[in-house]
Amino acid sequence: MAVNAGIPCKIVRYVYVPGTTPYVFYVDLKAEALMAVGVLERVTHVFAGFGIPILQINVISSNESLRIVVFADVKDKKTADAVARELKNVPYALQAWYSKPLVKGFAYDEHCFPLTLEGQRAIIMRRAVYENFFKEGWRRFGTAFPIMLYMLGFEAGKSAYKDHSRIAGGDRKAELEVGKVFFQLMGYGRLEIPMVDDVKREAVYRVYDSFECEVFKGAGEIRSGFVRGLIGGWFAARWGIEKAEDIVVREEKCIAKGDPYCEAKIWVEKKR
Repeated sequence: MAVNAGIPCKIVRYVYVPGTTPYVFYVDLKAEALMAVGVLERVTHVFAGFGIPILQINVISSNESLRIVVFADVKDKKTADAVARELKNVPYALQAWYSKPLVKGFAYDEHCFPLTLEGQRAIIMRRAVYENFFKEGWRRFGTAFPIMLYMLGFEAGKSAYKDHSRIAGGDRKAELEVGKVFFQLMGYGRLEIPMVDDVKREAVYRVYDSFECEVFKGAGEIRSGFVRGLIGGWFAARWGIEKAEDIVVREEKCIAKGDPYCEAKIWVEKKR
């Protein structure tokens, strides 16, 4: 398998494994545990000692604390109580407790709220939700719908650039890499930027597996609105452009019309 091969990532902390009894164990530790060696091993050793299979592990850290969340197939409350007592003896542990399965085979992290990204609240939309959103928008509003999506995406892209530039420390090359990473982390697709000229203020981007356009595969025409605006707004902010009408984002390839990826050229509209 290729080193950079992608696999689907489950970002909500829950398990659904029919035939199991998944308890959720929480271990809060002191902040210094984050840099300590062997803490996670000690946690997993507790479950191994009881012969309990672990279904999932999550680590949540901040500057003040560290939490380890373990989903494990525990057969009864008595055993769960014993496991929790042992977890309290893990080095740096502040407290340990558990929650029972919601139903047979299903449990979730009830203390995981709200979801955040870079300190800001985030939400998740499954394909069934955003596919209906895009398709119904096109059905009801026709070609006016992608124009609206473009404008919304444009403003979002401008805002995103500020965060990415901050993370990159103002390094122009690093900004591009950070932008591509967050584009993928957010689930929009996999972004490539084969050409960018900050002097001429021109760029070319490619999006593989665009979440917006993949729902229109077979449409025979370009369907990008939000993603096109998002990337256009990002470059607009990079080049000091405020208004959407002062920059052109022209998509020439799209997976909705059978191309292997979506590709667009971006340039700043010259003033007369």
